[in-house]
Amino acid sequence: MLRPTANEIPQLIRRLGSPDPSRVDAARARLAILGARAVEHLIEALEGSDRRIRERVMPLLALISDPRGRGPLIATLLDGDPRIREAAADSLARFPAPVAVAALERILRREPVEAVRVAAVRALVEQCAAGRDDAVRRPLELLLDPAEAPTIRSAAFALVRTLPAAQRRGILARLAEDPSAEIRRLAHGFEAELREAAEPVAGRILALVQDLASVDYATWNAAVRRLGRAGSAIVAPLVAEMSRRPSDAEFATRAGMALKALGRRHARPIADALDEVADPVALHVLVDVIGAVGEPSLVYRIKDLLDRLAGMTVPTDFDGAADAFRRVRARAHLELARIGSRVAIQDLREALADPTRGIELELLGAVEIVGKREEIPVLLGTYGREDPFGRARIADVVRSIMKRERIRRDDRTFQTLGTADRESLGRILPRPARRRAATIARQP
Repeated sequence: MLRPTANEIPQLIRRLGSPDPSRVDAARARLAILGARAVEHLIEALEGSDRRIRERVMPLLALISDPRGRGPLIATLLDGDPRIREAAADSLARFPAPVAVAALERILRREPVEAVRVAAVRALVEQCAAGRDDAVRRPLELLLDPAEAPTIRSAAFALVRTLPAAQRRGILARLAEDPSAEIRRLAHGFEAELREAAEPVAGRILALVQDLASVDYATWNAAVRRLGRAGSAIVAPLVAEMSRRPSDAEFATRAGMALKALGRRHARPIADALDEVADPVALHVLVDVIGAVGEPSLVYRIKDLLDRLAGMTVPTDFDGAADAFRRVRARAHLELARIGSRVAIQDLREALADPTRGIELELLGAVEIVGKREEIPVLLGTYGREDPFGRARIADVVRSIMKRERIRRDDRTFQTLGTADRESLGRILPRPARRRAATIARQP
């Protein structure tokens, strides 16, 4: 990743307030690439006074999904502006955690504005889909309460798709007799939707792929679920659409959600696509999905992708292409590391040592998992080139490797270090104050 200049991130955030959609989209794309490095600045902007910027910052925090963003978003649920509260609730959908579930449940108890309550219900349903079983209770209560507002109940109906089949059948039978005509319609239509999804048709899949780009939550969320049940036939059209939208990080995230829903049984075509796809946005999603599926035989195929990336000339089809390919490379290393593999360790070292670019944080995540004493000098060489955020993360990784590999400060690994690397090591592992004082006292 091209290392951000001192003023780049604040300038990009200011552009989020522009009335020009192209400037806003370009700023969003670059901030999404900067990822964790931009989080502190995004949080600062969230606490600012420009409402337009605040609204546009929150989806970026959700997209990056750095845990540091969760607390400020929860605090923003108390904002005086209902549109800001609504955006905060929507964004918390991407932070599955008990504290987020509790905050969303609280807002449902006391929030007077219906649009904000709908957003909170949607967020809880997405948390359920992400595996938070503790998020089920409140949406289910709202869904089954005939006295609740129809819009709230309709939003909660999406929960039905996440429930086990036996529980779902009982709830659908109850809702089919509901006093609300809209709820009855949703219940009767659900089984027909399941039957339709079991027989995928190319034309319908293409329509669902387009629905995935909708600004309407209900539309794109339904498309994610239906695509996830359509089998491996969705892989090619989703990859093609991602390639047509190289700057649309939100669409790529939704496509990844649909592909992850395929599970292991339909995952092989996703791995096969690694050999053919050239677009970095689509490649990043495919690598992420393969890692989420977790089948080692498929994850090992990521090594072939790294070999291909090492030998290719980066295209210049869109701004940021080089950064996008570096993100793919970093993610690929992280997924290999997560299964404990060092098959691409030489490429990982080369990526860490590249002096022309800021280090990708996922590379540090990978080396933290599988790094050994041989990788520590590479990290020390990178330390001095990084900004304070990058240096702090490198320091954490070096200490983690040393602890796991039982490497002492006086280990032979450090005896051949140059002056700059020794200085970096001294900053990462400062000597205890008492030892320094004793050393000074012994000097004549």
